[in-house]
Parts: sequence; structure tokens; C-alpha cells
Amino acid sequence: MTNQVPNDLPPLPQHVVSDRLIIRPTKRKDASCLQKWWNDPAVMAPDGNPDGMQYDDSDMEDWLRRYVDGQAYATHFVICLREPKEKPIGEFYIACDDRPGCVDIALAIGETTLWGRGYGSEAVESYAKVLFASSECNAVRLDTRRDNSGAIHMAKKVGFVVEHVWANGEFQTMLLTKAAYELRQYTAEAHS
Repeated sequence: MTNQVPNDLPPLPQHVVSDRLIIRPTKRKDASCLQKWWNDPAVMAPDGNPDGMQYDDSDMEDWLRRYVDGQAYATHFVICLREPKEKPIGEFYIACDDRPGCVDIALAIGETTLWGRGYGSEAVESYAKVLFASSECNAVRLDTRRDNSGAIHMAKKVGFVVEHVWANGEFQTMLLTKAAYELRQYTAEAHS
């Protein structure tokens, strides 16, 4: 993913707060959590890394220099529980899509004991809400393996639909448009 925001797109949201979560730019102090998650086969297997990524301390230092140090705009974020004291539980990426007004996202809940509690969908939904409110973005894309049932379930829960299946048949791109998001929000409010 690129770490630059194109000139025609304003800075993307850098700090998002929801009921239970905070999505904030990654800091050097997050390195140990990231390294643990990236090296955990359970966390990385759904994205196609069944042995984990095997990052050592040198790899982490290189990654931090490239993606954290001195960045004007963050593209890598940590998902934290608001309580207790912003405990990191996962990661969140953003990248500008090749289409104007569209953003790519990726995420992982790294703390496997917290899987299935809706944190992934809450993170995506809260980021989409802030992003779409800016009036600068009209779609969010998410690429996922077709056998990653957890990610697919989370994406559909938020309102994503399959945009296309990749030629290799192993991956798919899912899309959430601003119009679909707003319709879903309107429908949910009407039924509450």
C-alpha cells in the first residue's frame, strides 16, 4: 500500500472514536503488539500467511522507519479499546484507491481472544462514518481472500457487497458506497 495521499484527496481521517474503540495513528510504542500479531499464524493465516510473517526486531525497525517516522499523514493505525487506557487490539490500514473518491482499507484484530465480538465491524463502520461525512469520499474498498469467512461476514455486516472476484479466484474486492452506507443507516434508524 502506498503511504502518500494524492493531491486531489484531502487528508484522510487520522483519529476516529466509536463507542468502544479508538483508531489512532500507529506509534513506535505499538511495535511489540504489531510484531506479536504479524508473527502469529492464527492472525495472519486468513490473509494468506499461514506461518505468520516472521518479523524480527530489525524488520520492525525498518517498517517503523518507512511507515511511522516522520509521516505527514498516517496510513497505518492501531485499533484500541477505549477502556482500559487505549489497549491496542488490532491494526487498520488505509490507502488511496486508483479511482478518485475511493479509499482502500484493510484491518485485523490481532488479539484472538477478542475475535467474534464485533470490534472489526465497529472499526470499519466508525471509520466509514467519518470518511463519508467529509464529503470527499464516496466509496471504500476491501480486498479479502474468498475463504476468509470472518472478514466476509464482517464486511457484509457493515454493508459491503462483492464488486468482483479476482482472476485467480482466491480473492475478491468488496465495496461499500456512500449511498449504500447512508441508505443502511437510514433504514436502521427507521426501524429503531
